[in-house]
Amino acid sequence: MKTKKNKEISSLTAIILAGGKSSRIGSDQDKAILKLNEKRLIDIVISKLKHIAGDNIIIVGPPEKYPSYKQVVPDLFYQRGLLVGLYSGLKASTSRYNLVVGCDMPFLKVELLQYMSDKIDSNDIIIPRYAKRYIEPLCAIYNKDCLKIMERNIKAGILSIRRIFPYLKVKYIEEEEIKRVDPEFNSFFNINYKEDFIRAEELIKGNKSNN
Repeated sequence: MKTKKNKEISSLTAIILAGGKSSRIGSDQDKAILKLNEKRLIDIVISKLKHIAGDNIIIVGPPEKYPSYKQVVPDLFYQRGLLVGLYSGLKASTSRYNLVVGCDMPFLKVELLQYMSDKIDSNDIIIPRYAKRYIEPLCAIYNKDCLKIMERNIKAGILSIRRIFPYLKVKYIEEEEIKRVDPEFNSFFNINYKEDFIRAEELIKGNKSNN
């Protein structure tokens, strides 16, 4: 028989932040719908997340731009940025624990996402950390208990994600742990510039040639 705690952990929701533009790549399309290997970036990400969250997937972005997707919610504050997107996704979720990623991360490793979900326990945030100080807030798990401090900081104009950490129980997934399931750290590869897009195409071609 599943305990209440195990049931909460098993009902993980995935949240994709998809409000970003692709102007730095040289396109007038939203980044999420740019095609890589003939597939939309957001669809590539969704295919990975389904292994972890099934159909419990929320997209944070302008609903009118994603009419064919099941659950799309807008940012709830006028400020733009990571913390507002996180808050908006968590507010819409019915799950206590939520895996949050960006729409431009086509090489997410399902093994890493599963490893992180196995570390939930009683933590509020489960987040990768490497090179001693770098963190990956857009490849992390957040408890809905984060909402109160997030809202307080947003209203105060304190938009750094790190500024919520002192008030919450944070579990870091350290570099050696990451390397065991994602030795190249490709899960954290995101596409911001044209050079990133070209590199992503090269990585896909390299994977195909090795298969």
